[in-house]
Amino acid sequence: STHTTAIHHQHHLPPIPSTIMRDVSDHPEASEHPEDEVHTGFEDKYWLVHKFGGTSVANADCFRKVADIVESQAKSPLTDSSEDPQKSIAVVVSAMGGKPKTTDLLLKTVSLAAERGDVEPTLQFITEKHKTCLLDLFPNDPDERDRLLGIIQQDLQNIADILKTVALMKWQASRISELVSGYGELWSAQILTALLRHRQAEKSDNAMKVTVHEYVYLDARRLIIVDEDAIQNGAIDWDSSEIKMKQVYNEEIAKLTASATSSPNSVLHFVMTGYVATNTQGVATTLQRDGSDYSASILGRLLQANSITIWTDVNGVLTADPRRVPHAQVVGEVSFNEAMELAYFGAKVIHPKTMQPAISAKPYQIPIYIRNTFEPTFPGTRIFSTSTRHADLDKVVCGFSSIEDIALVNVEGSGLMGVPGVAKRLFGRLEESNINVILISQASSEHTVTFATVASKASLAKETIEDEFSRELRVNYVQSVDVIAPCAIIAAVGDGMAHTSGVSSRFFSALGDAKINVLAVAQGSSERNISAVVLARESTRALRAVHAAFRLSHTTIRVGIVGMNELGQSLLRLLEAQRDSLRSTFDLELQVCAMLPKPDSEVVALKKDFDGGSDSIGYND
Repeated sequence: STHTTAIHHQHHLPPIPSTIMRDVSDHPEASEHPEDEVHTGFEDKYWLVHKFGGTSVANADCFRKVADIVESQAKSPLTDSSEDPQKSIAVVVSAMGGKPKTTDLLLKTVSLAAERGDVEPTLQFITEKHKTCLLDLFPNDPDERDRLLGIIQQDLQNIADILKTVALMKWQASRISELVSGYGELWSAQILTALLRHRQAEKSDNAMKVTVHEYVYLDARRLIIVDEDAIQNGAIDWDSSEIKMKQVYNEEIAKLTASATSSPNSVLHFVMTGYVATNTQGVATTLQRDGSDYSASILGRLLQANSITIWTDVNGVLTADPRRVPHAQVVGEVSFNEAMELAYFGAKVIHPKTMQPAISAKPYQIPIYIRNTFEPTFPGTRIFSTSTRHADLDKVVCGFSSIEDIALVNVEGSGLMGVPGVAKRLFGRLEESNINVILISQASSEHTVTFATVASKASLAKETIEDEFSRELRVNYVQSVDVIAPCAIIAAVGDGMAHTSGVSSRFFSALGDAKINVLAVAQGSSERNISAVVLARESTRALRAVHAAFRLSHTTIRVGIVGMNELGQSLLRLLEAQRDSLRSTFDLELQVCAMLPKPDSEVVALKKDFDGGSDSIGYND
C-alpha cells in the first residue's frame, strides 16, 4: 500500500532547493507528487536511493567519504515531525574508478585474451588495486580483509579460466565481455557493505543504539531482469523484476530475523551492484553504457522511492561546459525533458535512459538529484517533471550545450521541389549505410535539404547520396551535394522558451554580435531547443556569446585606468563600492585589471578575482 505524509524535508545534508509545482502530461499513468509530502513505497516503507559512481569509490578515502554520506542519510530525519518515520536507504555502487578504471581493465583482459596476449599482469594489477584499498579500510580487521580479498581472488581465478577459452578460440564474444566486465561492481558493493557493517559494529560497541542499521549486500542479477529480445540493447522486464524484488526482500528479511544480532529496531538498507543484470534466460548480462545510473533508477522504480540521488564528481547540471565557458553555473532545477536535451547535446552528467524509469514510475514520478560526493553540502541539481514557465526572458533558457566534430551535408537542386518521395529516398539510403542524421534543416521552397552527421561519416554520406541521385545529377535536377566540415551544433535548451517571444532574436543577435556565421538552423514545434550549426573553430566563442546573452553568467568588463590623480583615485573607490551592486543588478563583473599612474610610467597589474567574489580591488605584491 502507498500513502503520503504531509511534512517538510529536513535532511542532515542540505536539501535540494524547493521548486514550484508543475503539471505532468507526458505520462498520465504517473502523477507528480506534492513536494512537501513523502510517501511510502515498497513494503510500506520510505525509500531513498543513492548511487555512487566510479570516481566516488576510486580508493579507500573515497569509500570512507561514501560511507559518511550513507550513514548521514540513513540517520538524518526524514521529516520535521515529532513522530518522524524511519526511512530505508538503497545504495547502488559502480566498480572502483581511478586511472585506469576497473571495468576498463576487465574489458582489456578479454581483448588481450582474444589476441592471445598476456593477461596475467592486468589481472595482478586489479588484485593489487583492491588489496591496497582493503588494507587501508580494514587495518585492524584482518579476518574481514582476508575474506573480501579471497572473494576477489577467487573471482579473478574464474575470470582467468574464462579467458583461457577466449584465447583458444580467438573470439571476443560480447556475452563473455559482459560477464567479465560486471565483476568490478560485485567487488565494490561487497567492500562498501563490509565497511558500513564494520563502522556500525564499532558504534554499537561504544553506545546503545535505539536504531540498528543493517546493511545488506544485494547482487542486482538477483532482481533486475532484462528482455534482450524486446528492443535493441534490451528492455527491463518490469513484471519479472517486481516479483524478484519481492522474493529477494523476503529472503533478506528472513535472514535478518534469524540472525543472532537481530534487533526489533533493526532497519534494512540495501547495497546493490550497478551495471549488471540477468536476461530472461537467466544468463548474466549488463545494462550497457551508464548502466550503474540506470540500475539506480530501476531500483528506485521497483522500491517506489521518494528520490534518486546520483553522487558524482561534479556539483550538478551546469549551464554550459565549464572547460569552454569558465563562468558556467550549476542549475538548481531542470525538467526531465530539459535534462534529456542537454544530455543529447553533450552534457555527460546523466544519460537519457537513466530518467526513463523515474518518469514512468507509479504511482508518482521520482525526482532525481545530481550531487557531488566531494562537496556533499552543495545542494546540486534537482531533475523532475516539467519545469516552470518563466516570464523573465533571462530565465527561459536553462543551459547551452554542443555537439562537436560534425559535418553539414547540403543537397541542392530544382528537382527536389514538390517531388514526393525525395526525403524517403535520401534518408532511406543513409539509414541503409548506417549513417545517423543528427539535425535536419529544410526551407519551405524545398530547393535544398541540409542535414548534419558525424564528420567521420561525411564522405560516405556524400558518396551514398550521389549514388542514389546519380540520374538527377546527370540531368542537373540535383545541382550539387556539398559537405562543410568540421562544424559544431550549438543548442539552447529550456522549457520556458515555448510561447516566449524574443528568445530566437536574442540567441541569433548574440551570435551575430560575436561575428559568427550560422550555417543552418533547426527548431522543433515544442520550442524546447534551438539549434544552430557553426564552424568548429567558432564553437567555443559561440557558446560564450549566447551564454552571456541570456545572463547565465556575469558579463565581464575589464577596465584599465590611465592617470592616478585625485580623479582617478575617486573613480577607483567608486568602482570598488559599486562592484556588488553591478553584479546583482546588471550581472556585470567589473574587473579593474591595470592602472597607468602616469602616461610615461609602468603599468601596475592588479590582483585577479579568480572566484568572482566580492573581494576588494587590490594591488599585486
